Amino acid sequence: MTLSHRFAATLLCLLAQCCYADEVRVFAAGAAKHAVEAIAPAFQQATGHTLRASYDTVGAQRDRVLQAAPGQAADLVILSDAALASLRSAGRLGAAPAYSMGQVVVALAVPQGAPLPDLRNAEALRQTLLAAPSIAFADPARGATAGTHFAKVLEALGLTEALKGKTTMLSFGVDVIRAVSEGTYAIGVSQSSEIMQHPGIRFAGALPAPHGLSTGYGAALASDSPAARQLLAFMATAQAAKAFAHSGFVATP
Repeated sequence: MTLSHRFAATLLCLLAQCCYADEVRVFAAGAAKHAVEAIAPAFQQATGHTLRASYDTVGAQRDRVLQAAPGQAADLVILSDAALASLRSAGRLGAAPAYSMGQVVVALAVPQGAPLPDLRNAEALRQTLLAAPSIAFADPARGATAGTHFAKVLEALGLTEALKGKTTMLSFGVDVIRAVSEGTYAIGVSQSSEIMQHPGIRFAGALPAPHGLSTGYGAALASDSPAARQLLAFMATAQAAKAFAHSGFVATP
């Protein structure tokens, strides 16, 4: 039996045993926002539990769990594989293994109706960024995965100083994409899953090699809540997998 099948079987058992309603506190990275919001109604209808999710950068969510008493910050976390490893090393995750939700890539977004930029190779990316009137990305200081990586890409391309006057750092990747959809910025940099389903946005494509970044994400228990175990099991269902795929996640090879 595969891991997915075992999780699904566990879900059926847990749902059968469910006889009370509880609240499941979820700390999720912005990359998972669209998918979590898509599956929440079905999970709540199936179990009677309330899914209470908060979204922020990977670094901010990781630090909230680390700074709180064990099991007090969240019941379940959906973060990058690296953040989950950090939390597990610190003893902040339960014994159950994390469930892989797939991978997302750092990508560019432009307003709906705008022409797609040239991202064929590193030089095309460089020229695209130089020509852009404005660029937004999430603040690396807040632990944003895409923002941290893009800052390194700008440095590698020798553009940090050249673009200083037209780059803006916002608090959160979702803020970046919202601002681009409103026409505030010509280009936004974020995770593919924050771009794919956002209205008013065109997915321009992933950063080209050698500047691309693919990041794995997973869901893991941060408390011993039975309701949280039900949610983790729900993450293994075909319905949840479809929601994550639709939002821009691809299966981990």
